[in-house]
Amino acid sequence: MRYLILFALLYLLYYLFKKSFFPSGRRERVLKRYQGGSADKELVQDPQCHTYIPKEGALRAQINGEVYYFCSQKCLEEFKKRS
Repeated sequence: MRYLILFALLYLLYYLFKKSFFPSGRRERVLKRYQGGSADKELVQDPQCHTYIPKEGALRAQINGEVYYFCSQKCLEEFKKRS
């Protein structure tokens, strides 16, 4: 009987800890962000670091008559030095 009460108290502490540090809805927001948040956006590849980024949030630069998209100002500057 003592172990049953101890188990119940430990479970209650776990439940309260989980609720206080991980509010309900957080999981749903995280899943929404990664599952459907940017699936319909066009992705472009940064020619410097080769990462894919949403076209609408990328830095756009025309270099030697060609349009390139960059994830950061640092990648843009490094690419300009290399070109």
